[in-house]
Amino acid sequence: MSRQQILTFAAARTNKLPLSVGHRGASEQWPENSIISMAQAVKDGADGLEGDLHLTADGEIIVMHDPSLDRTTNGTGLIKDRPWHGYIDGLKSKKEPHVGVPRCVDVLAFLAQDGNEKVWWNIDIKMNNSPWLLLSMFARLMEDHFPGRDFSSQIVLGLWHPKFLAAADKYLPRFSRIHIGFSLPIAREHFPPSTVDGYSINFMILSTPAGRQFVKDMQAAGKQILTWTVNDSIEAREAVKIGVDYILTDRTKVLSDVLYEFETLGKDGVDLKYAAEAFDTWSRWSKYAFWRTLIWMFLTVKFNSATKQLDAEPEKILVK
Repeated sequence: MSRQQILTFAAARTNKLPLSVGHRGASEQWPENSIISMAQAVKDGADGLEGDLHLTADGEIIVMHDPSLDRTTNGTGLIKDRPWHGYIDGLKSKKEPHVGVPRCVDVLAFLAQDGNEKVWWNIDIKMNNSPWLLLSMFARLMEDHFPGRDFSSQIVLGLWHPKFLAAADKYLPRFSRIHIGFSLPIAREHFPPSTVDGYSINFMILSTPAGRQFVKDMQAAGKQILTWTVNDSIEAREAVKIGVDYILTDRTKVLSDVLYEFETLGKDGVDLKYAAEAFDTWSRWSKYAFWRTLIWMFLTVKFNSATKQLDAEPEKILVK
């Protein structure tokens, strides 16, 4: 059974500009990962959405970035230790307007609405999840709540760890998958082009010489390149010049305006208009080099730790 190739949207675009992806929706303005945030992102012109999944203690799949409830809601504790029914279902976002925590089924219902058939959802699946448990439950959720509907034309699986590939093959074989990460060595070694349909890499990593070469290499192999999280107009213009296929942003209206200028003025016209605001790769890379190095080291340690944990996990979890 072949996978849906929904990431070819960007390749088919005649103006060759990147497509816009609402990072947790239009999350600068609205509560992140909420349905109203996603709806606003689509209204702002986003072609796709991005969100994160976690399992609750009683087996519900909710859409939230953090593994805990503390930062974004009026609740506390780890999601895996808290039940949906009787606790999380009554929580509200800290950010106004104070809305409830969305479940995966709520986002699927949004995607299934008339008019949203071409909106796609990039699911970010973190390494602290069980690949076999989460993906099997996700597959069962779609079967139970949307029988007969094929969401493989609207959903891309975003994977941080290669251990999720086998589970995706088993439970969601038709769904496109991409590797999400900070590390180009991890991407090249553990996610060769034969295993994924694209790569979603942090923008400042792609803005380096090694990152720009990675974009060329993977696009030459027929793969799509996504980058995140681009909220600055100067960085957005540079992402266009680097040649990425998709840009993830919290500021969907800002990105929409940047892309509109490229469409109307052309790349030469944009260069001329913003000549005084040119992107300086070296100064920007140097400015954040210390913090990026710490993040890279942290994620490498986390990757290795997750490998040990996932190696010990059974590769067949049957969800009744």
